[in-house]
Amino acid sequence: MEIKIEIFNNIKLSNNEIYQASDGDNDNPPTYRFCIKKHNDNGIVGRCSFRVGDTGNQHIKYGGNIGYDIDEPYRGNKYSLKACKLLRIFAKTHGMQSVYITCDLGNKASRRICELLGANFVTILDLPEDDYNYINNGVKQHCVYEMII
Repeated sequence: MEIKIEIFNNIKLSNNEIYQASDGDNDNPPTYRFCIKKHNDNGIVGRCSFRVGDTGNQHIKYGGNIGYDIDEPYRGNKYSLKACKLLRIFAKTHGMQSVYITCDLGNKASRRICELLGANFVTILDLPEDDYNYINNGVKQHCVYEMII
């Protein structure tokens, strides 16, 4: 099944077309946020985001360049895999040669997505106590994968 991803203000990323850049602020890198939709359906099945930059930025070091979340009823359909493949193309337009994807240590589905993308396991990071995932979800470690563009 084909998918499309739409930025929240209805800008679309498909067929290698990029329509706008977004700005970062303070220590936040420029970040694009997208809705993931089925190709022939306007129903949202999940979300994904893309942060521009490298691991010198704390948000990218611990959260990666690419993030995704699929709504529970739609999991198991590889929507995140398809979204990451589109975001790989997106990363090329920013001149990036690799991107990082992080996931919870126990999230076997996300780890499998990274493997299917051909991403290389880099390390397991201890999250700082002020990290969003640490505070809100009790997540203390992330797996880090690097995907060559």
